[in-house]
Amino acid sequence: MARFDYACPNCGVFEMDAGRDERQVEHACGMTATRRPFSGVPYLNGQTVAKSIPDPAYRQEAEHRQLKETWGGVDRTYEMLHRNTHMDEKTGMKQVDLKAMNAT
Repeated sequence: MARFDYACPNCGVFEMDAGRDERQVEHACGMTATRRPFSGVPYLNGQTVAKSIPDPAYRQEAEHRQLKETWGGVDRTYEMLHRNTHMDEKTGMKQVDLKAMNAT
């Protein structure tokens, strides 16, 4: 079971362990609560980062490590694409050298 955020019209938002297919559950107040979209534990590039890590510094450090393992932000990705794009002499089309991008 995973932990999801649900919205109760009477009590507001709360967390609850539930099955993947449980879109609506009965809250303790007796009202039907609906699961909020994109709630639960986000899945990032082969790893999960808990949505409710209590220490903000730890969460920021985990997200920073995840970015370093990939290509970083938009500016870094653009730089790497620009640096590793070459013109193919046979076809006259631009090609990206993915091996070189993954090596850096």
